[in-house]
Formats: sequence, structure tokens, C-alpha cells
Amino acid sequence: NSSLTITETLVFTALLHLPRTLSCREKAEKAEAVLKKLSLTACRDNIIGGPFVHGVSNGERKRVCIGQEMLINPSLLFLDEPTSGLDSTIARRIVTTLADLTKGGRTVAMTIHQPSSRLFYMFHKILLLSDGNLIYYSRGSEALAYFASIGYFPAMPMNPADFLLDLANGTWLLTSSR
Repeated sequence: NSSLTITETLVFTALLHLPRTLSCREKAEKAEAVLKKLSLTACRDNIIGGPFVHGVSNGERKRVCIGQEMLINPSLLFLDEPTSGLDSTIARRIVTTLADLTKGGRTVAMTIHQPSSRLFYMFHKILLLSDGNLIYYSRGSEALAYFASIGYFPAMPMNPADFLLDLANGTWLLTSSR
């Protein structure tokens, strides 16, 4: 609802979706924990807003949506561009929080088109597609070594994600020597 604050939105989600065995206070505490994890405490009392009501920024709105999903606690969480429009510090915090969810037995799958090097190395596994075809699926930390082993390596030091995107988009030029 565009007239609710961030806190009200998360508490409402907790009240609707968390088990009845939890008290209202416990549900509110879980919503508060999500507020902190997603760095939303400074804007907690801002209204969400909508098409006709000015509200939170797109980045804050995105974090609220992620927070709602965290409260619902699904075993599988799909996210489309969860870090776009966020500064690098908040983006890293989001990815760290999502990685922590995987330690609790949840699976997190997300699309990220231009991750920083720092974010890239946080990914457990990456799936790289080119024209709808799978060209790599394994650990992010092993991707450069794999492509080097088959003759593809960056011609200069660069963000590994940029290099992989160049490969996937066919804009990387094959060089015969390193």
C-alpha cells in the first residue's frame, strides 16, 4: 500500500505471513531485524508512495520488497537485479544478507548484469548465458581460470564480470598470446 511507511509495510507482512505461534511482538521484532539488515532504519518512517504519492527512492523500495520476501522466508528466492540503482556499500550489504540466507538452507538465485568485482567474488556459483545457450555454470572464483584454460583471457586487468559479459555478448577478441 502506497500510504504505509516502510516499518508498517514490513510489520504488516510479518503479521500476515509468519506463523501464528509467534506473538505480534515477536513478528514486529523480526520486521525490525530485517529493517536493520537492509539498512532501512534511517528511512523507516517514510511512506512507500506510489504513482500519485511521492515516497521512498527506488533503491529503498527495492530493499523493502527484498525485506518482505525475507520475512515470508521461502526456501527458494528469485531476485531480478536486486542491486541495480544501489550504491556499492548497500549492494554489498544486500548480497551479504542474501548469502547469509543460503547458510540457513535457502536457495537464492538472482540476475545481476554488471556486478562490481567485489560482488562477483561473493557469488557461490554463476550461470552465464549467450544467446540463450549455457556457456558456463560453476563457481565464480573459477570462471577466469576455466576460460583461460580454453584460450580466453582478458587482455588487460579488468572486472571479471565485464570480461565474462564480453565473452557472452561476442565482443571479446581472441588473442593468440597472453
